[in-house]
Amino acid sequence: MIRIKRLLDLFAGGVALISLGPVLVYLDRGLLPLALLAIPAGFWCDRRGRYPLPTWLATLLALCGMAFYAMQITRADVALPVVHAMVVLMTVRLLTPKAGRDYLQIFVLALFILAGSSLIHLEVGFALYLVLLVFGVTLGLVLLTVHVTDRKLAMTRPDLTKLIKIGLILPSASLLLMLVFFVVLPRTSHPLWNFLNPSTKGVVGLAEAMQPGSFSQIAANRALAFRAEGPELAPEDRYWRALVLNQSQGGRWIRQPPPREGPPRIEGPEPVVFMIYPEPRTDRYLVTLDRPTLAKGVRYDQSVDQMFVARNALDHRFRFEVHASPGARLQVRGQVDRDFYLQLTDEVSPRMRQLAADIRRQGAGAAVRVDALAKFFRSQQLSYAQDDLPSGSQAIDLFLFDKKRGYCEFFASAYVTLARLAGVPARLVGGYYGGDYNPLGGYYLVTEDAAHVWVEILTDDNRWQRVDPSQWAINAATTLGERDRARLSTLRQLADSLNYQWVQAVVVFDLAQQISLFREAGDSLRNLRTLRVPDGGWQVVGGLLVGIAAVAGAVSWRRKPKEARLLEELRTRIRKRFGHEAWRPGTGLAEIGEQLDNAECREFARIYYGAIFRDRVLTTQEFVRLKRLLKRI
Repeated sequence: MIRIKRLLDLFAGGVALISLGPVLVYLDRGLLPLALLAIPAGFWCDRRGRYPLPTWLATLLALCGMAFYAMQITRADVALPVVHAMVVLMTVRLLTPKAGRDYLQIFVLALFILAGSSLIHLEVGFALYLVLLVFGVTLGLVLLTVHVTDRKLAMTRPDLTKLIKIGLILPSASLLLMLVFFVVLPRTSHPLWNFLNPSTKGVVGLAEAMQPGSFSQIAANRALAFRAEGPELAPEDRYWRALVLNQSQGGRWIRQPPPREGPPRIEGPEPVVFMIYPEPRTDRYLVTLDRPTLAKGVRYDQSVDQMFVARNALDHRFRFEVHASPGARLQVRGQVDRDFYLQLTDEVSPRMRQLAADIRRQGAGAAVRVDALAKFFRSQQLSYAQDDLPSGSQAIDLFLFDKKRGYCEFFASAYVTLARLAGVPARLVGGYYGGDYNPLGGYYLVTEDAAHVWVEILTDDNRWQRVDPSQWAINAATTLGERDRARLSTLRQLADSLNYQWVQAVVVFDLAQQISLFREAGDSLRNLRTLRVPDGGWQVVGGLLVGIAAVAGAVSWRRKPKEARLLEELRTRIRKRFGHEAWRPGTGLAEIGEQLDNAECREFARIYYGAIFRDRVLTTQEFVRLKRLLKRI
């Protein structure tokens, strides 16, 4: 016998543990161990009937904990303090005596904690926690309904198994309805969780200014920046554009509004289409594949230098479509303010001025001077590095001639400075380079450590051309080249693909996707109506229907009790051997055995009635014996 009370205590602890799963990393260090220890401690207290907290003290602690976290609620952060307050309530409830309403409070708090976790971070694991919690809470409520009728009730294992099987029907139907309602109910452009927690903090973003030499060492950041669904690209085309810096000021490169130019034209291959799924960002720059021609699905302003700036904050997950022509050049039709891209307001070292003068003397055209710059960078034996970097006001000079160590900002800044000194208009472009291609999902996964800066120079015929001086580092193949190689293991590819599908199907599921889904369903129905069945097709369809009917009949037959199946088989065999009149409606088994004078029928009736009249099921031995008798009839 199994006591319902003990099983209910197990379900209460299990439900509490499931609800804590998605918020463990966000709980305060003091509250986290208390909440985890309260689960086994509460079960131990329930078994022994002794509790560490008297009722008045438990109530006082709960009120103090709620008040403490209520004072942390701000307009910018609602969800996390509320979740902490609910965890405090559940922790206290687990360590106190439990009546029926106390179990109910634990179940309700667990549901609210899980709902609150979706306001903090909504990942694919939420679906697993949701399914487990729905099943756990529903079965717990079924047990609670039985428990309140008799607090000392105990059930046999078979009876408990039947009760649980019936209880499993409810959460299964609930989850199915949840899925249907998620697809059918109208979506809005402002989800509820954005209203409750309006300032979801972006963890990624690009700096709006660049100052080489401000750090002697930089740390890698593997935080996800965005995913880009589309075809696999050649390594030289994996440049993801975000912002343009065009002026130097106080040792930094900043952005100023560019002068008006003639209408641009993209010269290059046919555009490819990418669907971009950015993570919440601290900036408003839309990351696009270089060279972008069009963006869809988001409101933005486009500048003459191909920057796409969102009109609203990017502090939530969404998606947008980008059309781009990788490897193309930007042709400006009309006049370009070349002087704007030749300005240098900062002090430049004598060595850099002398170098620029030598480059100017090699020829008047931009192509000649650009070739001279390339030869210089290749000859300097510069290394791509992230530590032991030059610093100070003359960091670029030290990078080029002394330390010869730096990352992309040093290479790009040095190149732009020398190009402008040599009379070649140039600007800096910031974004990302590379990314890990996941063939399982058909998308690039780009992390923050792929942030990159390169250069665009203006040719004599008014074409903006990309130049990446970082590629001339002597160790570029083992540093930048690593970004071109797949770093995702098969297991990580599978895990990230699942998370990517979750983002697609749930997180960014919007009204436009709903409409598209309904249209596709309507088109499918119309195609079915106009579908012409080829010759012989009806025979195939008929065969399928017969097969389905046979399977359904077999399933229905197997669902009948074994006693009913035996009786049905006996009726069939008697009518087949003795005729249809041998089994008349209302005739008993014993009477049939006497009328037919058949020993097998008489023995069948004796065994069958011995079980049925005693209100029990047939034993295994009796069932086997009856099957043998049927074969002899």
